Amino acid sequence: MTFVLDPAFWARWLGIVVIDLTLAGDNALVIALAVRTLPPRQQFLGRLWGTGGA
Repeated sequence: MTFVLDPAFWARWLGIVVIDLTLAGDNALVIALAVRTLPPRQQFLGRLWGTGGA
């Protein structure tokens, strides 16, 4: 458990979190662009399946 006190561990962990959040936002944008011209019911299903697949 000494790794919890290591600043390098937290720096790497923070970097991973930032990258993960960036990619999640990118996925949301791509899904929204992909389903924007579909009818409402298909938009919902597209967002649901797209989010699940991402």
